Amino acid sequence: MHKKLSALWIVGWFPSKANPFAGNFIERHALACSSKIDITLVHGATYFVGEEKNMPVSGNYPFQLIWIPIPQFQSRFFKPLNLFIYYSWFYFQFLKQVKGNNVYDIIHVHAPDKCGILATWIKRKLKIKKMVLTEHWAIYNSHVPDHFLTRNQWFQFAIKQTWKHTDYAAQVSLPLHQEMQKLLGKSIPMIEFANVVPADFFVPTENAIYEKFNFVHVSNFENRKNIPLIFEAFLKLYAEDNAISIEFVGADKSTKEFYQNQFTAQMPAEIPNNKDQFIWEIHEKECPSKINEIFRKSHCLVMASSSENAPCVIAEALCTSLPVISSNVGGIANMIDDSKGILFDLEINEKTLSAYNNRNIETLYQSMKIMKQNVLSGKYENIEIAAQTKYSASSISDKLNQLYLSIS
Repeated sequence: MHKKLSALWIVGWFPSKANPFAGNFIERHALACSSKIDITLVHGATYFVGEEKNMPVSGNYPFQLIWIPIPQFQSRFFKPLNLFIYYSWFYFQFLKQVKGNNVYDIIHVHAPDKCGILATWIKRKLKIKKMVLTEHWAIYNSHVPDHFLTRNQWFQFAIKQTWKHTDYAAQVSLPLHQEMQKLLGKSIPMIEFANVVPADFFVPTENAIYEKFNFVHVSNFENRKNIPLIFEAFLKLYAEDNAISIEFVGADKSTKEFYQNQFTAQMPAEIPNNKDQFIWEIHEKECPSKINEIFRKSHCLVMASSSENAPCVIAEALCTSLPVISSNVGGIANMIDDSKGILFDLEINEKTLSAYNNRNIETLYQSMKIMKQNVLSGKYENIEIAAQTKYSASSISDKLNQLYLSIS
């Protein structure tokens, strides 16, 4: 039996009291992989000077957590100092806590936005031989307003330096890796390091299905998620089939209020929308158990994003036996085929980057119409079997442990 390898994880995102949803996919990876790997996870959590320090959601993890609160300035005058403060505070506080006594077989950087270049310095300082990188961000995709090439020169330099010192990539999708190789100028070997789906999504429940055919959408409601497009396609289908409903999950309070007003204005006045017989509903950000509950009452997940990598929510839906309609972007084609759902091509305006147009509304409407027919005919039965194997904690931890063993 192999001795557990020791890995130092430097992570750019992680759940905190300020934002318990940020980086929850990295938290899931760490929880899964700590069963086979001794993980020390380090996160620099920023907070504004004069406010409370940004602390972790939990202090009870099966891995060592080094949490480094880092002060930042809000004022325009001092704001240019923030990046220097972040780097120096993170670096020296980390070295102070490890005190040079720790020996790591691997350094693994996740979400390298700011912390990636720090990982290269720590790698050199602690004489760690190999570095692995995992990225989740969609800024390397073509149709995003905040694309990598629009970023400032320091940002691009820092990411390129991180890539230069990376020996192996454990990426959430192959298309993301390919785009990074094109932009960053170095070919790096890769394994697919899928997002982990909690075991709660694997457990059958006896919740009653809604009387109507219920579509559900889960996201952070960013513009690239194209919420208005989804609702317009739904209304087009509802005009000919009123035995359908839709739920949107993941809005913050102000976003929920905005879309509630917008959707109410779009609905025909003669059609009531009440809790007893709802047509649409918007939920604020929910914990995974609540999303799981909504999934098990529903019939189909709908996504229409302009850019993605490998969304956790799609993996969760598949593990709950929920088929998926999605735009064919990022790594989604590696998650969904004809036996699991419907992919459609999204037409995006190259100048405005908008996806809201009649062609996309019609395409999504037709996909939703076909999906209902497919589900009612039993086309997507047992899709959870392969998904639960692919996205289980044991499968993903095995894959990363094998990678570490092969390069350490």
